[in-house]
Amino acid sequence: MAESSQTTASPAQIQEKFELGIWHALFHWQDLTVAIQNQWGGPDSEDKRDWLAGAISEIFQTQPDTDALDIEAVLLQALEDEFGVRVEDESEVLVARQIMDIRKQTLEGNFSTVDQLQKEWSERKGKALPTGNMQIIEHSQDTDGESVDDESGSDEEEGDVDMTDAPPAASKPKPIPEVDEDGFTKVVGKRR
Repeated sequence: MAESSQTTASPAQIQEKFELGIWHALFHWQDLTVAIQNQWGGPDSEDKRDWLAGAISEIFQTQPDTDALDIEAVLLQALEDEFGVRVEDESEVLVARQIMDIRKQTLEGNFSTVDQLQKEWSERKGKALPTGNMQIIEHSQDTDGESVDDESGSDEEEGDVDMTDAPPAASKPKPIPEVDEDGFTKVVGKRR
């Protein structure tokens, strides 16, 4: 039996595969992965990816004419609101396109892309792909109302940022370029 059985897919199967595809598209988004790994969205950072996937699915249910630009805006807004990160690497464009492609395919009863993403994820045992080059323009981290000041040379600022879950090679919590063990560079800056 073919994986993309186009005549036997029920609306429930189509919706289930589409939602799984959205989740995988978000799981592969490097900017979101870095924000989750560093818990920039707080201790429930990983749950926020699931929430975002559900929110995107709901947008398509309530507004079927949603396009890639709408999804790009949602992705950027969620990253900024939920994780305090503003990106300008246009990676949201690729994620939105992937979601739109998955939507088109699943509506046609073609689940091959979603099935392939699920297979790859299972083979990695749920671990994120190594993050490559990315450009996080701004990350604002508030702790007890104080924000990290990127203009200060004081070592006192280092205590304001919780980096306990940061990758091992990321040794300085000050907003300077950092390279982790996977070789990606992140740029963290002050919001104002």
